[in-house]
Amino acid sequence: METGRKLIVGYDLCEDYSQISCFSYKSMEPVPISAVPQDVMNRIPTLLCLKEDSKQWLYGEEAKACAAAGEGILVEHLLKRLMTGELLELYGQSFDGITLLEKYFRRTLILIKQYFPTEPVTKLVVTIRDTKPALLEGIYAALSRLGLERDRVTILSHAGAYLYYALNQERSLWMNDVGLFEFHEEGFFYYRIRLNRRTKPMVAGLEKVDYTHTLSYSKLKEKENNAAYLLENVTGTALYKQLVTTLYFTGTGFEGGWAEAVIKSLCNGRRAFVGQNLFVSGACYAAKEFAGDRTLSDFILLDDDMLTGSVGLRVYCDTKYQELPLAEVGEKWYEVDKSVEVIPEGEPELELILKNLFSRESIREKIHLTNLPQRPDRMTRLQITFTCKDRSTGVITVSDLGFGELYPETGKVMEFTIEI
Repeated sequence: METGRKLIVGYDLCEDYSQISCFSYKSMEPVPISAVPQDVMNRIPTLLCLKEDSKQWLYGEEAKACAAAGEGILVEHLLKRLMTGELLELYGQSFDGITLLEKYFRRTLILIKQYFPTEPVTKLVVTIRDTKPALLEGIYAALSRLGLERDRVTILSHAGAYLYYALNQERSLWMNDVGLFEFHEEGFFYYRIRLNRRTKPMVAGLEKVDYTHTLSYSKLKEKENNAAYLLENVTGTALYKQLVTTLYFTGTGFEGGWAEAVIKSLCNGRRAFVGQNLFVSGACYAAKEFAGDRTLSDFILLDDDMLTGSVGLRVYCDTKYQELPLAEVGEKWYEVDKSVEVIPEGEPELELILKNLFSRESIREKIHLTNLPQRPDRMTRLQITFTCKDRSTGVITVSDLGFGELYPETGKVMEFTIEI
């Protein structure tokens, strides 16, 4: 691999397997980084093993082999341990989830040095199946211990990585809607990308549907179930009356050849692709975009974690009324955390401006503050904080800050929920 201007890295971190890719400026596409020579799948088991005699940490296939030989203790479920915060006792030492993940990152990211021995990482995008806040914070913390701070790291959902992957393919593949079926131990999901070409820039929105209740790993293994028939039902339901002309299939659940006939039948009027590197490649394309080498500047990409509406607060400032942004279209809901201070005048109320990207509607909504302490006009200072519970629900917290030494803060807090 060549020495590029930038070291761009995509990393698909899953509970069972992980994958790494780097962007090649020769081929202009992601190139997989393998832990095992000639490994066409380029999958690294998300495992660690602490060797008993040397106390050395092993990862992936080596970890599995060491534990199987009885020479160390196998550590699985790294992401679950990160979420639960449980401590793991190994040979008299305690390890938390962040420490374990840091050790896994340290040993897998060093594989990149085989190709880029001297370059520091310019941008790393980690893609994960579920973007739960506790998991995100744990991943950021683990990478921070390796010197990779948030200015060089971004975390995307699989849905977000899929958007970047699909729109970096040849244009003919996304002239109409694009579909993806993902099947693994944690579930069966369908993602659909819809392009709105009437807006400038174009909006690429994404819908995600969970079909695990119809087809799951457990049903795949039950002999009395016809998995191909169940898959045919799922795809028929998902694609009913949809203009989807490109389909992708990914995940360990599609391995073994059982789905080939169904996938082939879906190629009537469509193009279908089956592979296991879609998300890691999408993360790599995203990292290239975030590093400044943009090819998707004509798009607004909205995955299932991003806001499709904006929230503004109407305030009087510098002799005129202004709209102060609290949340913007395209922000990830779990990253929204805006605080401002205001001094109300007259009737204490907040006036919000809610705008929807797709409907183009702009709604004004007033929130009356009825629980404030009685003080003279313009003698109260309030902190307004805006966060999100999920993609479509915002939370406004109003805190009384008092007014200097004249009026100490009371500690009163009001909370309001709005639909975005």
